[in-house]
Amino acid sequence: MADHFPEALGLSPTAAWLNFIESIVLPTMPPDLPFAIQGWAGMAFDRTSYEDLAPDNVWECWMAVHNQAAGYPSGLGAVRYRNASDLLSGVHIKPDMESIRTYWDENYSFLRDHYVFSLDQQWIIRLDQDTTLFLGKLDFMRSVVDRLGGVAEVRKMMDDDFIGGSDDVVGLGDYIDGLLAPL
Repeated sequence: MADHFPEALGLSPTAAWLNFIESIVLPTMPPDLPFAIQGWAGMAFDRTSYEDLAPDNVWECWMAVHNQAAGYPSGLGAVRYRNASDLLSGVHIKPDMESIRTYWDENYSFLRDHYVFSLDQQWIIRLDQDTTLFLGKLDFMRSVVDRLGGVAEVRKMMDDDFIGGSDDVVGLGDYIDGLLAPL
């Protein structure tokens, strides 16, 4: 079972994690870009197409970069999106896919919009009912994208996911380019 904020992390009731989320991610949906600040890049996938709500290789690379980076804490945070002001919705989880899956399974969290983020504020993932949005500081994102084969390969993965050869009437190509542009 996951440990609940703020007690597990010694956070104050002011919920520093909520300030972090709101300082990084705008409450927009594709094709509008989600960045509230500069110096971050992202990638997004259709969560309904994957058992783990994004491609397995993306999760593998993401967690590998997180776990291999010097100075990272030993855990992650997760919080429901629609109830962000509810401190009991936040939990501390281990930095591995099994723990993330356990979080999703507890109380059917995978059915709710939520965030998973690094406690040292290097990255954040927003999982809503349609899209899994990965955002990270540029150095972190460069490492992940390099492991995935480079910007062109990641762009192709997202294009296949969102557009898939059909007409891009919504402007998702610009959204994809905008997420990767800082790289």
